[in-house]
Amino acid sequence: MEELKLEVKILSIEELERANEKFDAKFHSTHEGYAILKEEVEEAADELEEVQDQLKYMWDGIKRNNSTVYTTEIAKRMKTYAINLSAESIQVAAMCQKFIDSFEK
Repeated sequence: MEELKLEVKILSIEELERANEKFDAKFHSTHEGYAILKEEVEEAADELEEVQDQLKYMWDGIKRNNSTVYTTEIAKRMKTYAINLSAESIQVAAMCQKFIDSFEK
């Protein structure tokens, strides 16, 4: 897990560098930084909700003895949402660092 966390930290640094190339390297105000962070957190929450929904659908299918084809398709969708969640979480970490860089003395 520690190795994975280190890789995620590296990805968040790379994401911050991409964002800084596309947009200003620093937030203009704490209000702007908050708004960007809020948006990213909400997007991550949306993806987590999708993961949770898919897990519920899977369990409902298992309780109904649906085919493994059915539940495997749900697992495929869940995997996609989990990857999206990971990417959104990396963006949250990157924007947290941008906030720190913008306002830390």
